[in-house]
Amino acid sequence: MNQGYGSRTEMAPEVTAAATFVSRLLRRGCLNEQQLQVFRDCLQQSLSEHYQHHWFPDRPQKGSGYRCIRINHEMDPLIGRAAGRIGLTSEQLFALLPRELTLWVDPYEVSYRIGEDGSICVLYEAEVPSAPSPAVSLDSPYDNTLSCKNRFLMSGRRSPPKNYLMTVSS
Repeated sequence: MNQGYGSRTEMAPEVTAAATFVSRLLRRGCLNEQQLQVFRDCLQQSLSEHYQHHWFPDRPQKGSGYRCIRINHEMDPLIGRAAGRIGLTSEQLFALLPRELTLWVDPYEVSYRIGEDGSICVLYEAEVPSAPSPAVSLDSPYDNTLSCKNRFLMSGRRSPPKNYLMTVSS
């Protein structure tokens, strides 16, 4: 069985991007910078521990469902625990965060969607280290070794069309 791997250092950029994003969403509330920092640090630690055996840089999509952070009428337990460390109640947390939020934390990419019908937006993206591989024809409709995203990237585009992007500023 292929064990998950990944040191905390290896997943640090992705985990930092996810924790920073969620903490920025909490800025709308009456939290001070120290509370936000404690929340962010606690969430980073929780995510790193949670993903420890579910991080596959050689197969980034593997384990994606496990690494998904989800708020959908129920609070994600990792976010809830970090919020508890700074004294936020569930009611306060639900008031500060979107009612529906999905955050995917994968090797080399962190993306999110607000609402069920929202656009998927990329928060963090790193270059995937290239490994020698056999030549693959992009024209073959039967080639199932490339994901849609990989085909998109191999076509020369580096990012989705602008009408699919949403930015978040603090």
